[in-house]
Amino acid sequence: MSALVIDKPTTKTTDQPAEKKRSLWELHVIIPSKKGRVFGRATLRTVPETGLFSERVKMIIWTSSTSPGDFGFDTDVDGERFADRVDLLVHIFGTSIRFSPMTCEGTATANKDRYEGTWTMPCLDPEGCGCDGNSGTFYLTAL
Repeated sequence: MSALVIDKPTTKTTDQPAEKKRSLWELHVIIPSKKGRVFGRATLRTVPETGLFSERVKMIIWTSSTSPGDFGFDTDVDGERFADRVDLLVHIFGTSIRFSPMTCEGTATANKDRYEGTWTMPCLDPEGCGCDGNSGTFYLTAL
């Protein structure tokens, strides 16, 4: 009589990298204007621990004379997050700045749950205005 040996099945391995952990972050932009400051806020759902991300979100816009939630615009946020810095392109549609994205560059705070920095944008009317463009501040905070 012969013995029958049954082996345990081997676990299959895949060549695909593991899914990167993603978490919620809130983006705030502060836009200087002739009438004061304009504030924008959007929640991002696709920000990985490190790497590229891209998302269309609703940016809530308000000023000192309006309430948050009065205005909201579709906004594309494309970026790359590193342990110590974040780079973003923020493109707000439905506004006068829709033709040019904000280029944001920020650095991480000590505990890495917030990035702070500045954004810049070229002049929207170089033929008629000729200014150096606009700039302001932004921050990206973990929720």
